[in-house]
Amino acid sequence: MAKIALLIGVSEYGEGLSNLPGTQADIEAVQRVLQSPQIGDFNTVERLLNPNCTQMEKAIEQLFGENRSRDDLILLYFSGHGVRDDNGTLYFATTNTEKNAQGRILTSTAVSASALQNYMGQSRSNRQVLVLDCCFSGAFARDMKAKSDEAINVKAQLGGEGRAVLTSSTATQVSYEKEGASIYTQYLVQGLETGAADRNEDGQVTVDELHEYAKEKVQEAAPTMQPEIYAVREGYKILIARAPQGDPKLIFRKELHERAKRKRGKLSPIDRRAFKFRSRELQLSEPEAELITHEVLQPYAVFWEKLGEFEQAVEEMLAYEPQLSEGSVDDLQYFQRVLKLRDEDIAPVLRTYQIDLTLDSKRQEPEVVQPPKQSEPAAKQVTETLKPTTEEILLKSEKGIDYSKLRDLLEAQDWKAADFETYLRMLEVVGRKEGDWIRNEELLNFPCADLKTIDNLWVHYSRGKFGFSVQKKIYVDCGGELDGEYPGNKIWEEFCDRVGWRKENTYISYSKVIFNTTAPTGHLPFGGRFLLAGFARVGRAGLLSHRDL
Repeated sequence: MAKIALLIGVSEYGEGLSNLPGTQADIEAVQRVLQSPQIGDFNTVERLLNPNCTQMEKAIEQLFGENRSRDDLILLYFSGHGVRDDNGTLYFATTNTEKNAQGRILTSTAVSASALQNYMGQSRSNRQVLVLDCCFSGAFARDMKAKSDEAINVKAQLGGEGRAVLTSSTATQVSYEKEGASIYTQYLVQGLETGAADRNEDGQVTVDELHEYAKEKVQEAAPTMQPEIYAVREGYKILIARAPQGDPKLIFRKELHERAKRKRGKLSPIDRRAFKFRSRELQLSEPEAELITHEVLQPYAVFWEKLGEFEQAVEEMLAYEPQLSEGSVDDLQYFQRVLKLRDEDIAPVLRTYQIDLTLDSKRQEPEVVQPPKQSEPAAKQVTETLKPTTEEILLKSEKGIDYSKLRDLLEAQDWKAADFETYLRMLEVVGRKEGDWIRNEELLNFPCADLKTIDNLWVHYSRGKFGFSVQKKIYVDCGGELDGEYPGNKIWEEFCDRVGWRKENTYISYSKVIFNTTAPTGHLPFGGRFLLAGFARVGRAGLLSHRDL
């Protein structure tokens, strides 16, 4: 068995495409961790910088085709521009890629996704990982360079058996850089180099663990960014690297990360005192502890800086135009998109300055009231950012069920108690008692208001990591049909592998459920004795087929 990687970076382009100087730093960082005997331990890691079309395609063909065996692990990393033709076909731009006078790509000057798909499909290797650090649409911020401006269906063009395809953004988002390494690549490398990507602490980093770590870190800084992973069968569980076990630096990093995540990076003086004591307890030097603290808190610092920028923009806009016009509202909404901030992120700012950025058809201008002179800057209102108002998540129920306890448990991130509370409330909805389970027909006809309330609470407080609708998306990605029918063994097994309900071809027991955010996406709610044990495949398929999820 061999581990072979090809790292392609294109930083220099002809007319029509902007240069991307950060790609070389990306390549060097990825090469460093893959070649390390303690981390990636790849047998071969080749770099290809600024190739033309012929050179790039030839290198890709050789990567997948030359003397490969079934057990070989092949990894292809690409950092550069992604473009498309009029038919929506994805192409990877090279140094000689051209666009015509109308701005259309000259396909003969770029490497097509279909060509790459062909080489991957013909390869004897059953383990293939593709990392695309390029974008497929979007905008760019003031100090960031966009890498593309098109929309692509990545999964349809690059999915395949025995593969994992990782992308730095969705098909409608931009991947960007700040003159240095890409933010997505930065955290891929960090997750491998520090071992922090080993979510289940088994000493190994799998593809899905690595992606989940990088995605979480990216979203700490840019909440609207959505790095994605596409895989089938064992693709999610391909082993990429080793991770240290019992390493004091890794223990300190993970403990600090969990605390910082709860407070969105705003550690109190007592928190800092506690971690100073913890670092001494773990026998870390002061420089080591300071470096880890900086790395953990850095993406949050970026987020709060962005929110401060948005608040300053609001102040400037109000000074310039006290009664905001429709154009000014549009400007603020555009700036919000540039900063990659969600509506809930900027909500405290809008509440402080009493601004409504939503314009309906009956009102030409938003209602604006000047802020009080003594108001506290909204960028400091951490708890307001994290707590939804009753208007944001209404605890609706068709059966008069009280979901306030579930809300409070989720807000406190008591995932295990919230999981059990979900079980109890769902039983109450269908008129059953603790210890019982829900029948298939009851799930298919589960009241929509109650299902939406439960799902909205899980999705909101986990920041999109847990919830029935999250599980539904994964289920569909695995090939599940939305008809409530019994899913085939392969579909069900792949789904359970993805969400972590199966390990080494064996379904986990309740004692093995991971009740923290290191769990795989979609791992919760598990529901203990009924969401799996009670009705297994048929019932879960019925729930995930629900029309209102």
